[in-house]
Amino acid sequence: MLPGFYCSLSLMRGTTMSDDRNDLRQEREELAEGESELLSDLKKGALAGLIATIPVALLAVVKQVLDLIPQLNLIGILNGLTSIPWDGTGWVLLFVVGAVLGIGFASLDSHVSDTTTVGEMLRGALYGFLLAVILMIILIPLYGRMGTLGFALGIVGTCIVFGAVMGIAYERMKPEHVT
Repeated sequence: MLPGFYCSLSLMRGTTMSDDRNDLRQEREELAEGESELLSDLKKGALAGLIATIPVALLAVVKQVLDLIPQLNLIGILNGLTSIPWDGTGWVLLFVVGAVLGIGFASLDSHVSDTTTVGEMLRGALYGFLLAVILMIILIPLYGRMGTLGFALGIVGTCIVFGAVMGIAYERMKPEHVT
């Protein structure tokens, strides 16, 4: 059943099963040599996610200093997700989540590189917008802030900034774009 399934996928992509086996064999050889394109792209994605978290952290600091959108306390929300009493936990978690989201972007981006012609910044902004939609689906019912426009705009703006900066940083690292 599985060989037929993979054969169907190969035919849909316009490749033969032997091409897929050769690609898989090449990926295994590169991995054994420590040169895997996919792993290289994932590392680049993690680094791009960390870089993109810096403007988000700056926005969080500016928001806190200027007392803008008090109901959107990103660091407080992240700190509340853990039971660690240290106030820096939210900051550490912010950067960890940024790296994980960067890995997610790199893994998705490697599969759409040949199907779209838009730049990485626009792909990153779209990724950020989709992230904002997911966060709103989770956070608004969870925290009961349905009627707060500032809360929603803060999430959308922050996520789009994160995604766009991540896309730019990722593009500058020249990913391999594995298909």
